[in-house]
Amino acid sequence: MIEVEIRARIEGKDEFQKKLKEIGAIYNKTEKQIDRVFGNPMFLDSDNMIVEGGLSARIREVENKKTLEFKEIFRQKGGFEIETSLSEIEIGIKFLEKLKFKEVFVVSKSREIYLYNNFTICIDSVDCLGDFIEIEKMVEFSEDENQARIECLNLLKKIDSNVKIENRKYGDLMQEILNN
Repeated sequence: MIEVEIRARIEGKDEFQKKLKEIGAIYNKTEKQIDRVFGNPMFLDSDNMIVEGGLSARIREVENKKTLEFKEIFRQKGGFEIETSLSEIEIGIKFLEKLKFKEVFVVSKSREIYLYNNFTICIDSVDCLGDFIEIEKMVEFSEDENQARIECLNLLKKIDSNVKIENRKYGDLMQEILNN
C-alpha cells in the first residue's frame, strides 16, 4: 500500500476537534507515539536531510506495540512503506546498524485519530514542533496517488480553508532544529 498524506500546522487544536465533529469525523482513539528516527548517509544531503526518494527508518513505540518501519521519502506525494513488528527495540536497532542506519533523533507526539469515509485524520501535538493536522489516504496503485492527494487537500479545505500545507515531514522539521 502507498500512503498519501498532507500535513498542516494548526493553531487552536480545540477548534479543529469541533470542526472534525461537525463534518462527521468519528473519534477513534488517542495514542502516545515515540519514534526513534534513523538515517543512512547514503540517503542524506549535506544538511543531514533525507534526499527526495531516499529511505528513512524508524522504530515506533505505541503502548506495548513496537514496529520497525522503512519509508520512501517524497515530500509532495506518497511513497512506499514497509512495516514489521518487533518483540524488542534492541533487535530493530541492531538490524538497522547492520544496514548502516544511525539514530538521529526522537519524535514524541500525542496523536488523536479520527476516521472519515476512507481517510484517517490525525491531530498531532508534537514535542518541540507544535500542533498539526494530517490527512492520510492509503492507495494500492501509484497511478492513484495524485487523485488521493487532491481528495486529501479537498478534505482539508472542508475542515479549514485557511491552513497552510506543510510539505516538510516531522523528521525534516526536527533536523532543521538540530541544524540550527
